[in-house]
Amino acid sequence: MKPYFGFLPGSPEFWAAVHDYAEFVGGALFAVGFLTRPAALTLLGTMMSAVYFHLSATGLQGFPLGHVQNYSYDFEEPLLYSLIFLMFWFNGAGPLSVDSIIYNQISTEDEEGL
Repeated sequence: MKPYFGFLPGSPEFWAAVHDYAEFVGGALFAVGFLTRPAALTLLGTMMSAVYFHLSATGLQGFPLGHVQNYSYDFEEPLLYSLIFLMFWFNGAGPLSVDSIIYNQISTEDEEGL
């Protein structure tokens, strides 16, 4: 971690713990749909750090026409997840989420108060 993220202040263990907690808490919040946009932004940050790590460790691996051993580039999966989290950050949660239930509850209370 030190050769790739040496520019971060503090110890690498601290940033590894921040990354782990961000993925755990962000993933749990994202799964139930509570605070979806902040969770998606947090997970987007962790995936972009994974993309940076893979690109700095292995390079582009001959992208887009190179032949790679695993039939996928190392940065391909975290980049895909980054785009998915970016979409959820812009669009928010769907109708079957805790955010949607809370929003519907608040909006009906506002209508009743008028």
